[in-house]
Amino acid sequence: MSEPFEYLNIKEQIAMLREKNPAYEDMLNFYEKIIDEQESTQSVLNITPIEIRGDLMTLQINEGFPLINKEDFPVDIHASIRLFESICRLGKNTTSIMHEDIQKIEQAIEDGVLSLVELLKRHYDTAYIDQLTENIRVRKAILKFLIHMSIQPSINAHIAKLKKQVNLKSWQKGYCPICGSLPRISELRGEGQRYFLCSFCGFKWPGERMMCPFCENRNHKDLQYFYAEGNEVHRVDVCNKCKHYIKTVDTRKLDYEPDLNLEDITTVHLDILTTQKGFKRPVSDPWGP
Repeated sequence: MSEPFEYLNIKEQIAMLREKNPAYEDMLNFYEKIIDEQESTQSVLNITPIEIRGDLMTLQINEGFPLINKEDFPVDIHASIRLFESICRLGKNTTSIMHEDIQKIEQAIEDGVLSLVELLKRHYDTAYIDQLTENIRVRKAILKFLIHMSIQPSINAHIAKLKKQVNLKSWQKGYCPICGSLPRISELRGEGQRYFLCSFCGFKWPGERMMCPFCENRNHKDLQYFYAEGNEVHRVDVCNKCKHYIKTVDTRKLDYEPDLNLEDITTVHLDILTTQKGFKRPVSDPWGP
């Protein structure tokens, strides 16, 4: 296997994956358009930099607490609203399911049932979002996806600084050391080291290879994995204790440096297969079953 091509940027990866996985063309096209909208938003953000107090950093290091709670990330609400509206316009042309839910969301906004300002300010409030999705009868995964894609430029603006402040020397947790969120996907690198990608802030941290990140079970008898036939690059790690799963990319078997979000999109078939086996993915997933 050749060394990973560090110069393969995300647009090039999308083009390559689109050719290799034509079944995912619509999803990849949609995601590419979202990235373009996010990049435009990134350049006009107006947000206050996060300052982490020294005593909180010490607490995080000694007690295993994340640096910051999700609700404490400063978000440019006005920029996020514009991005939310743009993504909705794009989403209506993607799938019939997304079209249907976005129409309901837009109608709820027009009727005054839903305030975008409140929605984006309360992006972290699970109870609020649960109640809202029930009231306007939309799929929670789709609404959470629209919210997250809209605030992501604000989150990204803080991560470059925060990742320099986190201490990973003794971090053995299954949740993100920056924001405390669960991982979306993991990867194997080098000599088999495992890294998790945060489902909220996108930070990547090293973790134990033989551990369920969701219940931190380390009993190898409960931990299994399987591949789809003919593909040993992408696998699913399952825990028979908590019945949760996470997809894993073995980057050692690739000839490019993968964007894990793209690998997640083009492995939805593994989500479907694993769900049929009775396992659940504990993070929100608009692409999966």
